[in-house]
Amino acid sequence: MALSAAFVIAVARIFYQVALGSINPTAITTLVNSVSFLMAISLYSYDGGVEAWPIKGLLWFVTVGLSGSLFGRYMSFLSQRLVGVARTSVLMQSMLVWSTALAVIFLGERLSFGILAGSLLIMFGGVFLVLEKGEVSKKIPLLYYLVPLLTAFSFALTFLLRRYGLAWIPSSPLGMAVSNLTALVILGIAFPFTGDRKTRSEKKGDGEKNSGRGYLFALLGGVFNAVAAIFFWTAVQNGEIVRVVPINGLSVLFVILFSWIFFRRQERITWQVAIGGVLSVAGAFILVA
Repeated sequence: MALSAAFVIAVARIFYQVALGSINPTAITTLVNSVSFLMAISLYSYDGGVEAWPIKGLLWFVTVGLSGSLFGRYMSFLSQRLVGVARTSVLMQSMLVWSTALAVIFLGERLSFGILAGSLLIMFGGVFLVLEKGEVSKKIPLLYYLVPLLTAFSFALTFLLRRYGLAWIPSSPLGMAVSNLTALVILGIAFPFTGDRKTRSEKKGDGEKNSGRGYLFALLGGVFNAVAAIFFWTAVQNGEIVRVVPINGLSVLFVILFSWIFFRRQERITWQVAIGGVLSVAGAFILVA
């Protein structure tokens, strides 16, 4: 389940990268949460649901929506716009460090030498990426790299919150639906105040066409994202966080490959980026082993 989620979410991120060229992160976040909510409700109805909805379980799912579906997802789109899809994916590997620490502290999961070694490899992979030399690094201010790191911590926190919620209500589709609905409610309130800044293409007069294309790719990304979320929620419900999250983190392999194929002129996969990705993935394998 976690490996399937890793592959599918990588596909979704490529669609998001295309959409970000013509529409803003707020619009994409709203669309993605809407698609995920509808798919979760459909799956919950098809599966038959659960008998009881304890308020404590629902509140935990609400916090998942605030931390992940709202803040984390918005920040991930912003990160892709600021530093690119490949670099966002590699730096998001620090999520493994945060999630491992939270699982050990709050869930009592075991911290072995392998877990520690894997975490260090992931951090060194991030260092290789940030210390990238040459023309590309001059175009991306160092401060921008804080955005994917903050995003990683936000998503890592949701893994812990999910486990708490699923302990009260053992239904991944319901948890997914509540978390996405929470994000949609907040976005509905905040959307009029966010402003929709025009992109360069829109200023040239062809924004309507590009925006339509952007919404189409955002919709496709939302569908793949919803499928990946269902896989991942199920994996978190039935597995250990210190094992599930690293496997899901292997999505960086697929993202780097896809970004090089489809964005070769925009995404320069240098040897520093490649080493950072290899170290991060090697760390993930050690964490699982």
